[in-house]
Amino acid sequence: MASFKDYKYIGMPFHAVGFPQPVYSHLMGSNDGVNWDDLKSYDFGWRDTDIAYINGEFWTCTGTCINHTKDFENFTQVNCPDMGLKNLWASEFFQDNSGQWWFIYCGSETDVDYLEFKLYASKMYPEKYQIDSSRMDIILKAGGGYIDPNINYINGSYYLWCSKTSTPTQELHLFKSSNVLGPYDEIQTNIKELINNAGFTWDEAPEMLKVGGKYYLYSDPWNYGDDESKRNIYRAESDDLVTWTNMQRCNADVTMRHFTPLYIGTNESGSNNNVPQEPISIDIELWDGNPGTLNQTNQDNFTVIQKLIDRINQLAQTNPLFSEYNVSFDLQLLPLLNRNARVQFLNNANLLDKLMPTLMEDILLMAGIIDYEYKKPVIPTVLYFDKTMWNNYWQAVADDLNLITNAINQITGGKN
Repeated sequence: MASFKDYKYIGMPFHAVGFPQPVYSHLMGSNDGVNWDDLKSYDFGWRDTDIAYINGEFWTCTGTCINHTKDFENFTQVNCPDMGLKNLWASEFFQDNSGQWWFIYCGSETDVDYLEFKLYASKMYPEKYQIDSSRMDIILKAGGGYIDPNINYINGSYYLWCSKTSTPTQELHLFKSSNVLGPYDEIQTNIKELINNAGFTWDEAPEMLKVGGKYYLYSDPWNYGDDESKRNIYRAESDDLVTWTNMQRCNADVTMRHFTPLYIGTNESGSNNNVPQEPISIDIELWDGNPGTLNQTNQDNFTVIQKLIDRINQLAQTNPLFSEYNVSFDLQLLPLLNRNARVQFLNNANLLDKLMPTLMEDILLMAGIIDYEYKKPVIPTVLYFDKTMWNNYWQAVADDLNLITNAINQITGGKN
């Protein structure tokens, strides 16, 4: 039997025999995002399953049922607190630009009245296997009746797809915000026209991926009154998020409905899959520049720097193309109580500032990436800088290092 590690895309759609049950879950794999192989079937009855790769494990969620697994054979359940909703649907995981993970979902406090459905978010802490019980609104500059949220962070903004259910037909809408919780402004797209031209009247369950400079939108278009077992997943593509083309049916031996495709990449041979590396999370309270700050907070700051430098040094030790890059910085050599923490920060930020331009130019050129314009992140220099300034700086460096890592994987076929 083929392994999920042999595929570039994986997902867990459900095959519907009836509504709302019974349904059967399937682990699917694909190398083009359109044609899918059935790798394993489950009798879980999971609908609308999301998959995310977090801290070396795959996490799944469907409603309030949350699990983590390394092999898709053995699943360990994570407790989901009571969010105070009578209905909680289409849950997903999302990591924002600061590194914070979120549990995203839609729901209502009453019976199934679509006009009462809203979008919500709760913070999650994967390292603790914990979901926060606090329910926060995701604010849309629109009315109620929106379900199936899917969020992506792109070029400094949050893009949210969802389904609108309070209309004569069910349709997809795209919103944009500078904040993960909104408020979100709607962006007009041609998706509704595209769906209608393809002969469908309803569409739901939007899930977007960005792969190789293209955006791919998966959804469940269907005709009102159709039997659920006859519906299937389709994929459209776009270069700009506004104009979408190529409404293409996804093919599989089983009927596929609402799932989140996860791109995990693969080397040229199609095997020895390279599971995505986790972006560096910056989710601690950063020091505010006060020289009298307690030592533990200072140590947390040094840990942020150490994570970034360890990434460079790890690549230097494991890949000959990277061997000339080695940064000397040892957290253990720093005093536990360092009243010059601000100076230490600036010294190391300046060190990275000198290293990164050459690093970016050399490695990206080797990978054939010539259309990337490197922009140095701004190093805070004011006397009393705040945590937002530092978060922005370290996140920019972390993003660049992730880009370099992906380029190394491209050069070496994932063997780094």
